[in-house]
Amino acid sequence: MNSITNAYLRVSIIALLSVIPAILHSQIKVFDNGNVGVKYTTSTPASKFVYNGPGDSSCDVFLYSGNRSSSGSTQKSVIATGTGSSNHIYGIVGQAETGSGNFLYGVRGGVWSASPISSGRAYGVYGLASNVTSGYNYGVYGYLYGSNNGTAVFGTTTGDVAISGKYAGYFNGDVYITGLMSTNTLTVRSSDQKFKEKIVLLNASEAYDRINLLKPSTYYLRQQEIASADSSRVRYLYDPDSEVFTKRKYGFIAQELKDVFPDLVYTLQDGNLGIDYIGLIPVMIQAIQEQRKELEALRKRIEMLESR
Repeated sequence: MNSITNAYLRVSIIALLSVIPAILHSQIKVFDNGNVGVKYTTSTPASKFVYNGPGDSSCDVFLYSGNRSSSGSTQKSVIATGTGSSNHIYGIVGQAETGSGNFLYGVRGGVWSASPISSGRAYGVYGLASNVTSGYNYGVYGYLYGSNNGTAVFGTTTGDVAISGKYAGYFNGDVYITGLMSTNTLTVRSSDQKFKEKIVLLNASEAYDRINLLKPSTYYLRQQEIASADSSRVRYLYDPDSEVFTKRKYGFIAQELKDVFPDLVYTLQDGNLGIDYIGLIPVMIQAIQEQRKELEALRKRIEMLESR
């Protein structure tokens, strides 16, 4: 009986050993250096653990979903659902422990092409939030923690900058806003002398003469269509119900102002013209001061004539 059992065990082990390599080769493989590949077993992966790809030497874990050439349903890597109340449910958690002198990324998202292309959309990080407690839906949430200077949300077109202060948001580069920008606190424009050179007092008579050439106007914003991935659906730049679009505006026509104060008119990145309205304030103050001098001179002259 024992000989039969032993023979059966030997045959079973041999059969199992003959099947395991095929299973490992097709699904999971542990390589000689200890790296593990799932659905990638052709060569030693560059990462310690890879799924469906060769890995990257800069990453310990490398997951590749493959080339998506068809437009099916949204590809979802992680889905987290939660029940109960007041629980913290995370779909993906990324954390890098602080180390001196390192560049740390809790979550890094990138969309990259070697050369510019004229189709598709690219979202480095895409945030979507909806239908929880009203007022507490955040597509992207940034929180500056600790005592060191920095910002919760940072946007740049030139690279890193040293931030001297603590901010909820900091942008290094041009910022474009189409809707209403509101604030319930003081808006301050940086105007420290250390940032300026070639300072010359404004010519009083020049300001007074030029300001009389200005043509203040009233106008309404013209609705603009913007490109949409769905050609059958029309999208507009402005919300037609917003007061930004429905209320009358007061200002100047950039082309006309450029003839009078060319330094206050800028060409934006889209080719359209913009006006530095704050820059008009010193001009108007100088004109008012000049006008006050003339009125004071006239008052003294009238008093002199009346005394005669």
